[in-house]
Amino acid sequence: MSFGTMIADLGEVLLAGLVLGAGLPALFALGIRLAAGPGQVSEDGTIMHGADASPIAKAAAYLCFAIIIAAIIAGILWITKATIFQYTGLDVFGTEA
Repeated sequence: MSFGTMIADLGEVLLAGLVLGAGLPALFALGIRLAAGPGQVSEDGTIMHGADASPIAKAAAYLCFAIIIAAIIAGILWITKATIFQYTGLDVFGTEA
């Protein structure tokens, strides 16, 4: 394995770690923020609820949550792919577990 190949592989692992490690929690935070709607901060630091979120913001929040749920389901299927293949013969990811 050459040094260039090793660096390229390391870059791919780093990118996947950033996307799945920090990306999903950031996407969840964005979804929460979009679903909450605008608020106002009072002088003592408490946040008072203003208006409800717009329908577009709520739809974007639901999309964020759907992506997170899909990633969780894909992760569970990836972990259990050998067991699923053993008992059902179904090759979920085409890897012949």
